[in-house]
Amino acid sequence: MAEIEFADAAPDVDPALTVDNRGRGCASGIARVQRAIEDIEDGGVLRIRSTDRRAKREYPQLAAQTDHELLAIETSRSGLLRKEYDTYLEIRRE
Repeated sequence: MAEIEFADAAPDVDPALTVDNRGRGCASGIARVQRAIEDIEDGGVLRIRSTDRRAKREYPQLAAQTDHELLAIETSRSGLLRKEYDTYLEIRRE
């Protein structure tokens, strides 16, 4: 699978919805993400907050397997060792 290019800074948009998956693994949080996607109109942006380092692999895979566009994954530190990831997906309806 080819790597998906994405920005490392948040896009200049207001998300339609934010899913807070901090403290959850990407796999367990993906169901919450999929439910949120159903509630967002075409062109809306979903922000996914996560502390799982797999976010940089899992969410690009989700975008590659769907019509949604991965806009960015922003990485920040919270505390000495903990990283947080904010992923931005633009929802695309067929």
